[in-house]
Amino acid sequence: MKGKRKLTDKSPLLSSAQPAVKQKRTCEEPKSTNGANTLTEEEYSKLKLYLKEKKKILKTFPRILLNARGQLSQLNECGVSESPLLPSDLNELILYSVYGPGKYVPKWSSLEMQCNLNQTCVLIIDGCDVKTKEDLSNFNNSLPMFSKYKFLPPIEVELPPSWCADNDTDNSTSITDEKASESALTTQKENDEKKEICTRTRLLMSLNQMMIHNYPLPTNKRQFTMDGFRYTKSHYLPVTDESPMYAIDCEMCYTSIGRNELTRVSIVNEQLDVIYESFVKPTNKITNYLTVYSGITASKLKDVKTTLADVQEDIINLLSPDSILIGQSLNCDLEALKLFHPYIIDTSVIFNLNGNKGSKSKLKLLAKNFLDMNIQCGNLGHDSIEDSRATMLLVQLKLCKSLTYGDAYLIGQKRLAEFVNKKTKINVKHIETFKKFLALLQSVSESSAKGKVHLKKNLMAPYDNIWSTSKLSIEEHSTNKVVLESVCKSMEDTTNRFCMAHMQLKNKNNLDLVNRWCEKYWAAMSSFALCAVLFTGCGAEGKNSVCLLNVKQPPLNHLQDKF
Repeated sequence: MKGKRKLTDKSPLLSSAQPAVKQKRTCEEPKSTNGANTLTEEEYSKLKLYLKEKKKILKTFPRILLNARGQLSQLNECGVSESPLLPSDLNELILYSVYGPGKYVPKWSSLEMQCNLNQTCVLIIDGCDVKTKEDLSNFNNSLPMFSKYKFLPPIEVELPPSWCADNDTDNSTSITDEKASESALTTQKENDEKKEICTRTRLLMSLNQMMIHNYPLPTNKRQFTMDGFRYTKSHYLPVTDESPMYAIDCEMCYTSIGRNELTRVSIVNEQLDVIYESFVKPTNKITNYLTVYSGITASKLKDVKTTLADVQEDIINLLSPDSILIGQSLNCDLEALKLFHPYIIDTSVIFNLNGNKGSKSKLKLLAKNFLDMNIQCGNLGHDSIEDSRATMLLVQLKLCKSLTYGDAYLIGQKRLAEFVNKKTKINVKHIETFKKFLALLQSVSESSAKGKVHLKKNLMAPYDNIWSTSKLSIEEHSTNKVVLESVCKSMEDTTNRFCMAHMQLKNKNNLDLVNRWCEKYWAAMSSFALCAVLFTGCGAEGKNSVCLLNVKQPPLNHLQDKF
């Protein structure tokens, strides 16, 4: 006989003190008929079978999990996060839910059982205006529906507080306003032309990029163990466009600890001269030389005495405090070298051949397309000197061109910006954000999924006739009420795989109304639908946006009835 247990969940939803990475699914167990706190053998057998069936069913439910990068974007008690998501990060999750595996893969989260999703639903609410800690507390307390349905804790996204500030009160635009807007765009264009020739500092990876691409960072203890890691310098100087550049490439072999370890490192300078070259004896026994990739053989390492610690010391003495390191997916090389360095140019990031921001082109392909060089040929493995020279030449080529040269993704974004500038009148300072957001609708319109977008009339300008197609229609409505009713009707039709509504809150304190909007929106969604609710004007001092995510799960009443 076993004591009766109850499956419950009392954890708060919107508390950032205990960030729930998973959604907990609960359901009442079959109740004992004898009124006591014990189960009979028959009841115990039924309970065991019930839990087994429940576990089997729950495995088929889609759910969102945040990785280390995603957890850093969660709001703390002060309403800010360690590292907000980019608009493109949020787009990747939404597009992955629409397309499935292959084209888009979010780097900050995972969407399990995406194949079972029925819909993707996005709700955007302008004007919440959460700027202080008190505002955040009121915001959390006034939206109980997110706790009720166990949404993930709020995450911060780098989107401005109002996307359509120039259109909030009046759709008309005076001749003076048009001239001012035209003048601002002309000035922006002139500034862009002045910056046409690229500089070294513009190619440097940001901290967010280094986190996204899994670079070893002293603060990222969730991803890397710090054992044996060293800084390339004890102190650093500010990087400039005159800072020296060095290209690094490493080769690794597989060892007895179950991962790759450093076996060769090469460094070339801007004149393509080899200034450092060394084979390295791994600490652990090599179980696979990976010769077809590394070019390393047992004979090459036979008399090698150099250790990883020796190489670290040599590189630390070689580099200056403002050195820029260049490489193809250099995060792997720095991890093998166990070195931290702040100034990085990654050729796999600054060159992009297919227009998909999340994908990387191989160095062999980049060298052939842009340098007309044939590298990594044959089956004798890679040559780290040859590869490091290729990466240096690619960066030097880019410096002579422009920031968009060789980057199909940036070229597409630039063309999109030009299109938006010509067709709509919006806040010029927010044009970059509009580009990134509208890329979501562009990509959805290219999929085979049907979709509906419903907007309040004064928010229509940025969307007007941009991505409206036979499969993805964009409709404007006079009031928030009509927008909500229309999108709920669209969601009831499960052939609409993508549904979005953009509404506007006039009174920032009327959060009870917002809660009712969200309740109605959630109720209209089908089971197994991804829900993303985006509040603008939240996050750090109200300058960003806050997103809440969940997947609507079906009830398990039928399972209870069965037992």
